[in-house]
Amino acid sequence: MDVKYINPFIIATQTTFKTMFSTELKLNKPILKQDRRTSGDITGIMGLAGDKKGTLCVSFNERGALYLYSLLVGEKYEKVTSEIVDSIGELTNIISGQSRKEFEKIGLNLSAAIPMVIVGKNVELNFITVTPIVSVPFAFSLSNGDIDFINLDFSFEDAGSK
Repeated sequence: MDVKYINPFIIATQTTFKTMFSTELKLNKPILKQDRRTSGDITGIMGLAGDKKGTLCVSFNERGALYLYSLLVGEKYEKVTSEIVDSIGELTNIISGQSRKEFEKIGLNLSAAIPMVIVGKNVELNFITVTPIVSVPFAFSLSNGDIDFINLDFSFEDAGSK
């Protein structure tokens, strides 16, 4: 996959975390995903259509999602609730919106579907795509100094591909 299609997702995710959470994300090496399973415990999924088509998945570990929710809203939870699920859906929507702004800069127009959130680890996703799935892992620090991760998985191809 051409790097010009990866960078907008990276920039959008880093910008969103810096703006919303005052948190720097450390980019780890992007890889081609060998399986079609979620990377974390809570995953926001959104379809993209327009000049290109694809799927964007934003996957969090449970403790990372709980931490980010507490930063955003100021409430702490010990387990995943409907509020946490809603916040991951909204965060997926925001990252999608930021990435679409970045794509506009290179002349691509995209629309997004309503996000869906899956709770569960290693849930099988059926990306319907002919291109490889790219996984972009990021690391960030929790308030206690521990490191947690977010994974951005996506497929992206020409709108006419089958």
